Amino acid sequence: MATIYLDHQATTPMDPAVTEAMTFAATHCYANPSSPHAAGIRAFREVERARGAVARFIGAGRSEICFTSGATEGNNLAIKGVVRPGAARHVVTTAVEHKSVLDTCRSLREAGHEVTVLPVDEEGRVDPGQVAAALRPDTALVSVMLANNEVATVQPVAEIGALTRAAGVPLHCDATQGVGSLPVDVTALGVDLLTFSGHKIYGPKGVGVLYVANRLSDRAPLVPLLHGGGQERGLRAGTLNTAAVIGLGAAVGVLATGREAEAVRLAGLRARFLSELADLVPYVLNSGTGPGFLPHAVNLSFPGVDAQQLLLEVADLAVSTGSACNSSAQEPSHVLRAIGLAPERIRGSVRISFGRFTTEADAATAARALAAVAAREPARSA
Repeated sequence: MATIYLDHQATTPMDPAVTEAMTFAATHCYANPSSPHAAGIRAFREVERARGAVARFIGAGRSEICFTSGATEGNNLAIKGVVRPGAARHVVTTAVEHKSVLDTCRSLREAGHEVTVLPVDEEGRVDPGQVAAALRPDTALVSVMLANNEVATVQPVAEIGALTRAAGVPLHCDATQGVGSLPVDVTALGVDLLTFSGHKIYGPKGVGVLYVANRLSDRAPLVPLLHGGGQERGLRAGTLNTAAVIGLGAAVGVLATGREAEAVRLAGLRARFLSELADLVPYVLNSGTGPGFLPHAVNLSFPGVDAQQLLLEVADLAVSTGSACNSSAQEPSHVLRAIGLAPERIRGSVRISFGRFTTEADAATAARALAAVAAREPARSA
């Protein structure tokens, strides 16, 4: 039996159109896009075609798009690039951000900057009023994700953006989890910096996007993390991963044509999965499933079950207990702790996320497979 893959919040399989585009790039666009000869110019044109596709996708200008190795690098560059060395500055973020944001902020604190980490409610949502109250004259940046990678909560970024814009404080948004399912327009959101990764939208790993608003660059250009060349308008030195960039452009093109219809389909798959599961085994939801949450994901707990053990025993099913970036740490999810879940509920939590190639039969089969193991575990632990 083939594995049923339901871990799309960790990564997505590449779309066939992306594979085709990258094969073309590897064969015909192997030259360095910074080289002045004909082969280099051809590669450069394809890179710029991808840049234009990404810019249109998020409502930005081409000059505002910087290609990175992924959202982790983009988040580091966005945050450290604004909060410069020297005089202490203040940063505001939330308790449920991805570790690439929280750990970057922690490094700034260790360097002498002040960081305010705002709490969230039981759904994982930050109060815009608390963001406004946290702003100070020396606040250099606010960083709030678009959607959470563990409990699927969509944050009120546009409302926060209106507040930060009025205060003259740049707003960074890690949109990695939301860009595949939600409409993303940088103007409507009111963000100055936005990041996402190719591998979360059926593109390749090793490539991502950092949007930097021209209004921010004109006022105070970001300080680069990498030095050694003038690539990406001086923001990121190093030869571009041309094939991956072209693959990202293809992924964005596919996504742009059917995102809304796909979001509806995925919400239907999630509903079928939960309905099937409810008939077989008790569970409790840790994330919402209505407006204000991603349509394709759900986090739930099985009472009395050790989720780590469950995943070892369930065959031919790929789901997770939380963020893949935390899997080696063997510590309770900081997101589930932030929304106030008890340790035993966190211990039994499972994250399931449906994707482009998931079928209704997959959803039903996955529910039955999880239920069969979960029903055994409490008795085994007794």
